[in-house]
Amino acid sequence: MEMDLDISDEDYVIAMVKQSFPTDPFESRAWMLTAKSLYPANFGVQFQAYRIQKELQANIKGAAKCFSDLIGKFEEKEQLWKEIEAITKALRAEDDDTNRSTEFLCEMFKHMSTDVQHHLLVLTANHCEDTMEHCRLLLLLLQRFPVAISSYASNLVDTLCSAERHCYNTAINNPCRKILVCDLLPLLANEQDLNLDITEKQYYNVLVKAIQFYLYSMGFMQLEEQEDLKIEGAWQKLFTIVEFIGNQLGWDPTIGFSNTNWSKEGFWRKLLAYHRQVPPNFDEKQSCFTIFIFFCYCLDEYNFSTTPECSPGQLPITHVLVEAFLDPTLPVPPVEPKFKRRKNDAAPHPHISVEKPEMKQMINNFFMVVNCFEFIYSTERLKREFKKFCDCLKIDAYLNGFIIDYMVYKGKFDELIAFFEKSNCQVVSKNIRTAHVSYITKNYSACFEQILSILPLLSIRNKGNLSTSLVIGGVRRHLHFLPLTHFAVLQYCVKLLLRCITENLSSTNYNEYAIGSALVLTQLDWPQEDEFVPPIMEKIKLHGSFHFPLFQNYIINIELLEELTYLWTPQGGQITLDIIPHLGQRRIGTRGADKGAKEEIKQAIRRQIARSNEKLDDLLFKFLTHERAQILQTLI
Repeated sequence: MEMDLDISDEDYVIAMVKQSFPTDPFESRAWMLTAKSLYPANFGVQFQAYRIQKELQANIKGAAKCFSDLIGKFEEKEQLWKEIEAITKALRAEDDDTNRSTEFLCEMFKHMSTDVQHHLLVLTANHCEDTMEHCRLLLLLLQRFPVAISSYASNLVDTLCSAERHCYNTAINNPCRKILVCDLLPLLANEQDLNLDITEKQYYNVLVKAIQFYLYSMGFMQLEEQEDLKIEGAWQKLFTIVEFIGNQLGWDPTIGFSNTNWSKEGFWRKLLAYHRQVPPNFDEKQSCFTIFIFFCYCLDEYNFSTTPECSPGQLPITHVLVEAFLDPTLPVPPVEPKFKRRKNDAAPHPHISVEKPEMKQMINNFFMVVNCFEFIYSTERLKREFKKFCDCLKIDAYLNGFIIDYMVYKGKFDELIAFFEKSNCQVVSKNIRTAHVSYITKNYSACFEQILSILPLLSIRNKGNLSTSLVIGGVRRHLHFLPLTHFAVLQYCVKLLLRCITENLSSTNYNEYAIGSALVLTQLDWPQEDEFVPPIMEKIKLHGSFHFPLFQNYIINIELLEELTYLWTPQGGQITLDIIPHLGQRRIGTRGADKGAKEEIKQAIRRQIARSNEKLDDLLFKFLTHERAQILQTLI
């Protein structure tokens, strides 16, 4: 290779270094050592020395030394800045990127002196014109050099808050907020005896941002531009930030979240004791923030428990609190433990049931939210601040499910209907509760209309099972966490309608269509509803006949068929059983009856018995939808 004779001595040596490097690295290194000694102030020579060490990737210490020399002498050179940017980029990706070049740069950085490392990061951050990149570099500095926290953390907090305010307006899940909440605050929380130049107002502003961010990540808010943001261990991370900011604000640690043996029940008792004693250093802001955060934690656990985790391939099932039913002939369930009751309760709590014993935590979680909610609403100050929190953090949608359950629990049915009219609620959940309110106010036809609106919404993919807990013994009010599955919702609707028809029947004249409809409805949950059958059979017997044109369409329960057949015999009362439409007005009895008609009755009964294994949910669904007009007539 011919050399240009007009080049400088420095460029000549560099050219020789480059020329010999591919074929003889040792010769190239000799040229390089010579050049470094002869021209210590020449950037091209010194940078080429670094590049050779980097490309060989055999001598990390040598590369680190060369780069350290460059940092101290040639900070204004563009080539050097590109290399600095590559190093800082590698440091940020150290845990995620397994690229060989990234690994080398990270290792090289570790072999620099701490002074050079610190200087490099500060230099890069100050040189960066992009605000977000500047913040990321300062964060990197603080992560690598905790000693720098006292010098740079306050400015970084201020820069992040200012950048969010000017660049992202109302967006919660923005880069500034993520760095502040997920990276910077946890880093600061690990430091002992930290004294930052941050005002009390700014600390509270940061605390609200952290609460809002984590509640957003856990689904508390429903915003127009919702992004999926899942954070592992979100509550514990939020508690850590609350503890840190609380320490900076001088909060009383008595009601802090830092205890490793923390439990909802224990914290609740501690919170009550704290507010009963009202210590001299009582801080109203600490009280409000602590109670609100604890309430949100309990609310989240409650909402999570009402939609339990399901097995792979299955759909999650939501449970809603509904007014359930009583049968005085059944055993009385045990009373809940005393801790669930408040001392000033004038009346006992309703009994609350669940589908399975392992779901009882749902009840405990509900009572914990109830206790917290009632404590908040026990004083005007807490109630006022709570409403401010809800408005600021936009958690109404996440809160609505509990508010509805609470109104059901308290029996505030007028308020519940008013709430439905102004709130956007899940349709099936809303209509189920509205149907029951119509039932208890004896507006039976309105109850049936609500049931009809529910039927098309029944889940086809989530069939579920019939509940065995919708009816209990005793006279104490009964509530139940109803799973929103096909069978459970249909079962609840059928039970409601059955009670509407039988209660209306008892106060009116003999109505054979109402009696027939009631018998059809008892079949779905047989034998749980067999209590309704004896008084119905007694009415039929006293009347002496039973005319129900829809008999062959809908009555297939063997025990009901046996009861009716018995009433048709001389021993049972010898009633007229008019269940075959084409027999018209002919009297079908035993005494002097037409033998052919009698045989038709027997055949009809046999045909019904042969259908006893049909799907009852399909049968009842058909009955409710196809016979709407006739059913409504029984409810007027």
